[in-house]
Amino acid sequence: MSDGMQWIVRFELPNGGPGPDTVASDDLAGEFDAVVVLLLRDHYCQVSRERATAYSEAFDEFAAEDVAVVAALPDTAERAGYWRRRYELTYPVLADSAEGPAAAEVDAGGATAMTDGTPRFDAFSDIEVGVDTLPGIGVLDTRSKFPRLVHTEGGETLQKCPSPSEALDAACDALET
Repeated sequence: MSDGMQWIVRFELPNGGPGPDTVASDDLAGEFDAVVVLLLRDHYCQVSRERATAYSEAFDEFAAEDVAVVAALPDTAERAGYWRRRYELTYPVLADSAEGPAAAEVDAGGATAMTDGTPRFDAFSDIEVGVDTLPGIGVLDTRSKFPRLVHTEGGETLQKCPSPSEALDAACDALET
């Protein structure tokens, strides 16, 4: 993400994980100073599955720093619910897939947002654009009226997705500025 650039990222998405059926940025902003959004590639990505589990295991560390964790899949609420159950995730798993002509192109094997073929996100498209590849993370500063995207990070390869400790450090660093 470019230095000094901050995008407003607001969302209200179906949740397949624990908590309410729908998770909204405004609700998280009322409870937490920051939100780490973990963008997952798809169900077949081993690195995404490993990262989702690792973030779940580190959930208490994030909560202790007043940082929420949510994962997002470019898929349906049913698939998000499957992820939550299959990998015993302790945080919301949001369904965020693009709708309309762009989604139809993806379904037909056409153009996608990511050069590696990953389907396009909708509400989290600004985070998706800021990472090199998925899985990746975005950090939202939720201390002001609107959640601001203050950090994005993905790896140059699939295996370089930020670990939970790296994501927590990025969130804490962003809150100090």
